[in-house]
Amino acid sequence: MIKPPKILFLVFLSLGFASCVLRNTPEPELLNIPEEPPTAEMVEEEEAEVPKPEPVRKSRPTFQLKTLPEGWTVDRHPVAKWGMSLPNVMSNVLDSAQTVEYWEEIIDLPIGYKLPLKRSKVLFQIITRLTIETVELHFINVDHVYSSTNHEPSHYIMNGVVRTIELKPTGFPQLTAADVIKYKFLMEYGTPQEFTDGFHHYKNGQTVLKVRELDESHVQIQMNSFAVDQKLRMAINDIYSEEGIEYQKKLLLRSIDF
Repeated sequence: MIKPPKILFLVFLSLGFASCVLRNTPEPELLNIPEEPPTAEMVEEEEAEVPKPEPVRKSRPTFQLKTLPEGWTVDRHPVAKWGMSLPNVMSNVLDSAQTVEYWEEIIDLPIGYKLPLKRSKVLFQIITRLTIETVELHFINVDHVYSSTNHEPSHYIMNGVVRTIELKPTGFPQLTAADVIKYKFLMEYGTPQEFTDGFHHYKNGQTVLKVRELDESHVQIQMNSFAVDQKLRMAINDIYSEEGIEYQKKLLLRSIDF
């Protein structure tokens, strides 16, 4: 029989051998296991799950160009619009005692006929703290082209404005005509369509505007109504074209009975 002390010694010896074996056994390399590469679907799911921050947009002030005036304005209020009759314009102005000037402009038509155009104008002067302005309002009688009986002032409609602005001495700094064109036209109406004969040209469906620098202290603005000028051309074509002449002859022949 084996005595108890020897049995304990064998047990301790076996336990020590087992621990040495376990100590020398290599552990599995868990950190070096290669992972599967992410698929496109996995990437899309991750991107869809994480919301992207919206870009911060800085609000910038928008610069809006002005539209061309449709007639004569005073203190930014329309006083005489294109196509308005002469009596209506005179009733709108502060000083209606101004004298109206009438005259005829003779134009040569392609058919050899000399057509007298009935025109008129009225002159105003406006004095402010900085300027002395002379304003000419121009009118034309389009109805007179159709019939010589249309000669009353109510047949004259406004088709043009000519303004000459003189700058008063302002000390320091002194305003110049170049300043007026730069800040009141180029920066408000934008780049002109063309520049000829010293005039900056602007045009839209209602107004044709030209502005130029006469000298350092004088600016001239010329405006015309595109619609009224078109109306005049149509009237001349209706009466003095070949078709218009034939039509007028037929009207005259109605009064002849054979």
